[in-house]
Amino acid sequence: MTSIPHFLSTYFISCAKLVVVAFFIVVFFIFPILATAQEEGVGISPATIEETIDPGVTKEYAVTIENLNNSEQKYFLSTRNIKGVEAGGVPVFATDNLEKTGYELADWIDLSVTEVVVPSRGKVQVPFVLSVPEAASPGSHFGGVFISVDPPDIVGSGAAVGYQVANIISIRVSGDAIEQAGVREFSTVNFFHNSQDVDFQVRIENTGNVLVRPTGPLEIYNMLGNKVGNIVFNESQSGVFPGTVETFSNINWTGDSLGFGRYEAVVSPVYGDFGAIKTMTSTVTFWILPMSIIGPALGVLAVLVLLTYIFVRIYIKRSLAHITQGRRIVRKRNQQGSSAWLLVTVMVLAVTALFLIVLLALFA
Repeated sequence: MTSIPHFLSTYFISCAKLVVVAFFIVVFFIFPILATAQEEGVGISPATIEETIDPGVTKEYAVTIENLNNSEQKYFLSTRNIKGVEAGGVPVFATDNLEKTGYELADWIDLSVTEVVVPSRGKVQVPFVLSVPEAASPGSHFGGVFISVDPPDIVGSGAAVGYQVANIISIRVSGDAIEQAGVREFSTVNFFHNSQDVDFQVRIENTGNVLVRPTGPLEIYNMLGNKVGNIVFNESQSGVFPGTVETFSNINWTGDSLGFGRYEAVVSPVYGDFGAIKTMTSTVTFWILPMSIIGPALGVLAVLVLLTYIFVRIYIKRSLAHITQGRRIVRKRNQQGSSAWLLVTVMVLAVTALFLIVLLALFA
């Protein structure tokens, strides 16, 4: 019986040891870390608070903190202003309450507590008071209540290692507010489409001082002026912050037919309070050119062009042959006349086919 060489047995033993060590690392270190990461977390509700309040008015609110951990957790509460939004409508919070945003709100909030202990898988409600100053400027003001596992001073220094969540508070102060917004851009992702499957993009600019939520119809018309599609723009009523431009993408229209030719889309969002509704509108054109129609048409045209080329070549060869052989002038003229008529007929057919394709593209 052949024995295994010594160096191979040593190699197999080393591999087995590595497998055992890796198994213990996964079981005793990685699995517990993954399980802990999945269990950790904190929830806050409501996610948003939005209301119109007169200057000098004080109102009471409350947030509910939910501990998603399997153990008791201490949380810290703080407030911060919102200074703008990122792409997709994600709010950007100010680094601290001393940073001026033009729409300050954090200083109006008086938290009842700044620390709270929440039992495992439990909930605790924390009330707070919001007082709008008498001299508050009309328009929208934004902020939020932050919940974190680290004290606010550590979070502000950037040394925090825990997690934090926040709700969004949008207070519109009554008064001479400016509601002004418009469509900055309305476009399609592509100018040419193969079918009635079109993606639109709308950019809304808010030049006022209040939050706007533009929503309304987006209608599609074919070349004959018939409405062939109707969808709702910003059906979720996402807001556009003052002084920002928000991009709404992934707006899709799918028709119920093949489609062909030039199309026009009109978006007409409305915004504002009841009794003072304002409308914005914009138009974009695009083309639907299905290859199932364009391909055969181009094929027919190519065949006609090829036939024209062939007949022209034949015509030239016959003309040269007649001259070389010295045939009678009358006969040569008759044959040249018949060949010329054939050439003209083919050219007319080619031009007619091209003209029909252009008409089909313009008016179908």
